[in-house]
Amino acid sequence: MSVDVPKTAPWLACIDDDAPVRVGLGRLCTALGMRATVHSSGHEFIDAIDAGGSLPDCLVLDTQMPGMTGFEMQRVLAGRSLRIPTVVVTADDSPEARARYVAAGVTEFLSKPIDGDELLAAIERAMRAAGARG
Repeated sequence: MSVDVPKTAPWLACIDDDAPVRVGLGRLCTALGMRATVHSSGHEFIDAIDAGGSLPDCLVLDTQMPGMTGFEMQRVLAGRSLRIPTVVVTADDSPEARARYVAAGVTEFLSKPIDGDELLAAIERAMRAAGARG
């Protein structure tokens, strides 16, 4: 079954190194009425931007990935003055990790596994918070 998502729907980029999680996040976002692209790493996402890609409305970002962690990817984006509302999803919900991301401007931090309603609410809050700041 395919879901037709309007071109005006929010566009999310889901970045996770775990293929089943990445695909599941993309499908979940689409089922929730959003456009979604998926990337297997922070490097892949940054490469897509460098190749002339536009910026998504929101990121759904894993924290622990080989090569470039989610936090390192946030630093790269911040170094380029690219502020994208971000929902961090992680299996490692430590107070230290949460504090680092919050200090980097991330307003939403979810523990895996997540459900659709929780993700949708976090995406809406992140985008609303970004709109209030910018």
